[in-house]
Amino acid sequence: MIPTPIQKAKTHVKNLSGHQSPNLLGKHPLIIVMIIILCSLIFGVIAYYVQQKGSLVQWDMAMVNRMHETALNSATWMKNIMVAGFYIGYQGYIVIGILLSLYFIFKKFWKEFFMVMVLYAGQVLLFYSLTQYFARPRPIFTIQIGAVIKYSSFPSGHMLSIVICVGLITYFFAPKISSRFWKASLIILAVLMVLFIGYSRFFMGAHYLTDIAAGLAVGVAWTCIAIMLIELLFNKGGYKHDKEK
Repeated sequence: MIPTPIQKAKTHVKNLSGHQSPNLLGKHPLIIVMIIILCSLIFGVIAYYVQQKGSLVQWDMAMVNRMHETALNSATWMKNIMVAGFYIGYQGYIVIGILLSLYFIFKKFWKEFFMVMVLYAGQVLLFYSLTQYFARPRPIFTIQIGAVIKYSSFPSGHMLSIVICVGLITYFFAPKISSRFWKASLIILAVLMVLFIGYSRFFMGAHYLTDIAAGLAVGVAWTCIAIMLIELLFNKGGYKHDKEK
C-alpha cells in the first residue's frame, strides 16, 4: 500500500517528536574512529610530556603564573564570571544529566537514556582513574581565586564533563532544528561554552593549559566512543525510531 501525502506528513512529524539520537555516529563509524584516534594521540602526546616534566611543563608553569597574575588584577565582576564557570561545569553538568535522564525515562527513549547513563558513569571512572594515575599536583598560589579542589590536576574533570554535557545536548537537539541559523547558533554556543569553562579553570589557577587540552581530548573521544557503540548496538538489535511510541 502506497502511503498518502497526509500519512507521510504524519510520519514525518512523528519522527521529529522528542529529542532522540539522530544515529549519525553509528552511520559513519569510520569517520568517528578517526576522530577517536586523533583525540587519543593528542592526549597521549600531552600525557607523555607531562610525565617527562620537560620543556612543555616549564612552559605550562610560566603560562599559569602569568595568567594568575592577570587574574588577581582583574575587576571583581570578571572574577565572579570566571568563578561561575566552576559551578556551571560541575553543578550544571549534574543538573543537565538528571533532566535528560528524566526526560528520556518519561518518553521511554531507552537508547538515549542508556547513552546518558554510560557517558556520565564513564566520566566518573575516567576522571578518577586518570587523575590517580598521573597524580599531577595542581598549581599552588598564596592567593586563590574561587574554590580549591584537592583532586589531582591532570586531566581537567571540568573539561571532560562540559564536553559530554554540551555534546549530548547538541547531538540530540541540533538535528531537530530546521533553521540553519539556529542550528549553527546552537553549535557555536556549545563551542563557546566549552571554551568558557576551559578558560575559567585556567583563569582561576585551578589547571594548567595542558590539563585543559587533555580533558578536552578525553571528553571528545569518550563521547564519540560511547554514542557510536550504543547506536551500533541498538541498531543491530532492530531499534528503530519509526517503531517507537
